[in-house]
Amino acid sequence: MRLGITSLLLLGALHLNAQNRVEDSITVKPKKASVNYFGFRFGGLSSDFSGNGGVGIPAPGGKSLLGWHAGGAMDLYTRKYYNARVELSYISKGGKDTFGNERIEMESMNRSQYVQLSVLPLIVKPGFKKINPYLGLGGYYARRVAMKSRTRTSLEPAWENDPVTARNLNVKNDFGYSLSLGIYVWKRPLLEMRYEAGIPSVSSTSRIKNRSLVLSFSI
Repeated sequence: MRLGITSLLLLGALHLNAQNRVEDSITVKPKKASVNYFGFRFGGLSSDFSGNGGVGIPAPGGKSLLGWHAGGAMDLYTRKYYNARVELSYISKGGKDTFGNERIEMESMNRSQYVQLSVLPLIVKPGFKKINPYLGLGGYYARRVAMKSRTRTSLEPAWENDPVTARNLNVKNDFGYSLSLGIYVWKRPLLEMRYEAGIPSVSSTSRIKNRSLVLSFSI
C-alpha cells in the first residue's frame, strides 16, 4: 500500500515538472538572428590628384573634380557592435589643374571611369537600436574602363581633347585604403562619408595619385 502511494506521488511530481518545462519552453522566445544588409548605394564625390603622396582631402570646388558612383553593397558577419561589408561600384573620378603665365592660362580636366571593389573588414558601432553611427576601415581595388582628358585656354574657351595627357595617365589599375563615417538606421546603412586614397601612381611618368571624398546613400 505504501509503495503504491509513493509511486503515485512520484508520478505526480514528474508530471508537474514536465508540464512546467513545456510552459517555460513556450514562454521563452527564441533570440532573433542578425540579418545581413544587402542593397543599392549611390551618391556623389569630389576627387583630385595628389602629387606629394600626402592626405590631400579633395574638398568640393577649386581643383577638385565632381563625380558620381553607383553600385551594390552587402554586410557580412553582422553583430551588435561590428560587421564587415563588400561593395561593387561604377565610379567616376579624376582631377583638374590650372597653369599658365601672364599671357595665357590653361586648364586641364581628366576624368576616369572605374569598376571598383571595396572591402571594409571592420565596421565598429556602439550598438544603439534605432540610430547607430559607425566607423569603417578598409580598402579598394579599381580597374579603369574609360578615360578622357580635355584642355582649354583663356584664348580658346572651348574644351578640346588632350591625347597627350591621356597617354601619360596610362596606369589602369588602382588600389588604396579608405576611412568611413556613417549611420545605420534600424540596422540598415543610410548615409556615409568616405575618404579614399590611392597608393600607386595613375601615371608611369609622374607621381600623382587618386584622392576622393565620397558621399553615399543606401537603400
